[in-house]
Amino acid sequence: MKPAPTAAGAEVEIFRQVVDYHPPCVATGVGVLQPGEVLDDRFVITEVISRSGMSMIFRAQDLHRGNSDVAIKVPHMEFESDASFSARFRREEEIGLRLRHPYILRFIPISTPKSRPYIVTEYLRGCTLAHLLSAMAPIPEQDALKIGSLLCQALAYLHGEGVVHRDLKPHNVMVGCDGTIRLLDFGLASTRDLRRMTFCGLTPAMGTPDYMAPEQVRGKRGDARTDIYSLGAMMYEMLTGRAPFEGDSALAVMNARVVGDPEPPRSLNPSVSRETEEIVLHALEREPSRRHATAGALAQELGDPSRVAVTGRCDRLAEAPPARVALRLHFWSIMALGVPVVAPVAVALWLFLFGGNR
Repeated sequence: MKPAPTAAGAEVEIFRQVVDYHPPCVATGVGVLQPGEVLDDRFVITEVISRSGMSMIFRAQDLHRGNSDVAIKVPHMEFESDASFSARFRREEEIGLRLRHPYILRFIPISTPKSRPYIVTEYLRGCTLAHLLSAMAPIPEQDALKIGSLLCQALAYLHGEGVVHRDLKPHNVMVGCDGTIRLLDFGLASTRDLRRMTFCGLTPAMGTPDYMAPEQVRGKRGDARTDIYSLGAMMYEMLTGRAPFEGDSALAVMNARVVGDPEPPRSLNPSVSRETEEIVLHALEREPSRRHATAGALAQELGDPSRVAVTGRCDRLAEAPPARVALRLHFWSIMALGVPVVAPVAVALWLFLFGGNR
């Protein structure tokens, strides 16, 4: 694999169209930091960058580092007392502080006591890959190949450090106005020394159905090949303008990837080369053992698709059966995700499978 360049801007044409953007967001709620407030006598909050179901991200000035801009991730007050969430939040910071790569978000260590849980990282001017794709997907094949190659370099480093991201998606990739790219959010990441990952049911902590690997749907921990599948799903979306699987519910989307294959990319975008289609479908194999063995192997193919042998993988795809039928067949394998899943979703799932109109 080629050494990682210092920036991607000169390589990816669509990055030249990136502007600084984050959706309008208001700081509301109990205990929420407000612009102008100073956190721990060091960070001056200047604006809200984003809000999710579990946390908010603020832009701030670091008084200890020449008033430089930083990003601060703060969990919602109701989660600060949740033991499992707090453990994941601490682990995210621990993992982030270990990593040093030009395509991975840089975490900033805080040596002084904190008045509340928060994570400090570099601040990036730009937008997420999701925002970029919403405006222009499908994108040119060469740009998709280059973005995929850059992310492969980040993943190869990550996996070499014993870390699996497990929530790779366009929303977790930041494209900077300067042409750089960063992999974000290690809240669901696992490491070699992690014995068990607490599963939180069909919630934001579970991941995003559109990019989850089949083994994640089955409740398995996953490994480096899980990230390869998610990157394959992102490549599919970049090239076709849609996710590999669609459905009326998260359960239907999740199940489709367990029992079937996506449509061939060329059936949605005929301009995609057969070699690139082969690469993407290889990454999206349902069985981990049939995917690329490493991110480095995938990077090599993305770097030179002309050397990829076309095996007719697109002609061997299995169409997923109707969601209700397939979910009935796999009801108990879905229940095997564990007790935390069964409690919040069992009734709704039973009604979907066995109730209502057929």
